[in-house]
Amino acid sequence: MTKIKRVQAFALSCSTPGGAVFAVGRSAKRDMVLVRIETEDGIVGYGEAHHAQTPSTIAAFINDALGPSLVGMDAHETEAIWDRSYRRFIATHGPGAAAVIGLSGVDLALWDIKGKDLNQPVFRLLGGARRPIRAYAGGISLGFQPVDDLKREIEQFIGRGYDFMKLRVGDTMEKDLERVSAIRAAFGPEITLAADAGTRYRTSDIARIAELCDAGRLAWLEEPFTPDNLPGYRRLRDVTPTPLAAGENHFTRHELRALISEQIVQFVQADCCKTGGITEILKIASLADTWHLQFAPHTSASVLSTAASLHTLSVAPNAFIYEADVSAINAFRDELGKPFEIVDGIILAPEGPGLGVEINESLISRYPFIPGASYQ
Repeated sequence: MTKIKRVQAFALSCSTPGGAVFAVGRSAKRDMVLVRIETEDGIVGYGEAHHAQTPSTIAAFINDALGPSLVGMDAHETEAIWDRSYRRFIATHGPGAAAVIGLSGVDLALWDIKGKDLNQPVFRLLGGARRPIRAYAGGISLGFQPVDDLKREIEQFIGRGYDFMKLRVGDTMEKDLERVSAIRAAFGPEITLAADAGTRYRTSDIARIAELCDAGRLAWLEEPFTPDNLPGYRRLRDVTPTPLAAGENHFTRHELRALISEQIVQFVQADCCKTGGITEILKIASLADTWHLQFAPHTSASVLSTAASLHTLSVAPNAFIYEADVSAINAFRDELGKPFEIVDGIILAPEGPGLGVEINESLISRYPFIPGASYQ
């Protein structure tokens, strides 16, 4: 038995001067919650919990409640730990963000331990194979800026091998339409183009949203409405042929059930670091596959999120694409572990044991939590 000895969570931040502007505001810093789990026999596993704009709160939940409840349990029993934690902290009080996100980071660290103990990469433990995965230019990039600046940014990404880009919309409808139309006109069929509204549209905008989708010939429109506005999603689905995408802000398979079973979206975008970890996201991908939907997970801040997403994409039969964070500044992508290479728009899962990422713990002291909002 590989017993859990200690669970720790650290809220970390790196500033992003001149960060991109999009629907939720200007990026002021990158936040993450690093989860570290140590077993009695000395194995250390790492995970990432999404910051949820309150990383210190997520870390406190893990350190003060979830983590202590797991000490002494067998780290290999990921299903039992997930179910016990869900019933204890989530089921009776609703899928609150802090509890589910905290569990996500813990689950990733447990899979890292399991792989290290068995000397196997997670994708192999899951029955998958290392295979080329297409990547698109996403993350905190391509925001609310003049069209000429957007064109230059896209040209840089094309030069780096990307042919699939995701614009940020959710500004005014007029500015959104101007940017999307101009980019489509400038690049034509050379690129595949998606758009992310960051939940900022209203149901009353549906006719204009459909116009925007048509103008951009969008591969998908992501999160046009808030997660609770399923009637808006249904109405928009019925008036535009453009596929809809959502899921990063729906927690666990239970909140995604209606999106999937009613085929409200075509692309399911659950996030390993938000929706319940690898244990849960595989169930979500499987549920989506049952309804012939494609799996395109949202990714969070660090190399750990990248690794976890790639391991799940390497096993899910409906895996579609990986979201690459191409933002200008992200220490957790570039310095927490060896950065992932994307060559000609293709990325591969790491082959090392566990998540396959060697963590540089010096970042814990170098990037302490910065109080304040993540977006201004």
